[in-house]
Amino acid sequence: MSSRASGGALAACLITAAIVGFAGGGYFGSQSGGGDTPSASETAAPDDTTPVGETPDGGETPAETETPAGDGTITLSADPTQVAPNGDINFAVTLNPPEEGVELLIQRSVDGSEWEPFPNVSAIETDANGTGTSRVNSQREGVNSFRVVRADDESVVSNEVQVTIG
Repeated sequence: MSSRASGGALAACLITAAIVGFAGGGYFGSQSGGGDTPSASETAAPDDTTPVGETPDGGETPAETETPAGDGTITLSADPTQVAPNGDINFAVTLNPPEEGVELLIQRSVDGSEWEPFPNVSAIETDANGTGTSRVNSQREGVNSFRVVRADDESVVSNEVQVTIG
């Protein structure tokens, strides 16, 4: 008989230890020390000496790194993302927060070219739920990137979606 433990036995021991550890930690972590009121250490405010506008790790504040939901963002999706020339591409847009009657213009960039209005397509107008749809087709082969912009403020731009035509 070998004095060396098999890999399976070692894995079984590690799994058992993890289960026991998590179960014990969950049990002891749920104990509040005999009362329903939190202890002083549970209610005390954290000692935050970080200056206003800075983060403890010296990085950017969350407002500077990500766009919070509900700030007028436009989300664009396309289906399908690969079509033959002149095949239908269905677009769906969503405004957050929802806003009815917003006109959105479709723009295209082929193989990294500059953004241009997509020809012969009327604006997408959002409904009461802040959603809208459009269908287009194109013969311009290659990777076509699409986005929408607000007709009344072209600085408000959706995400880009890519559709391969060819």
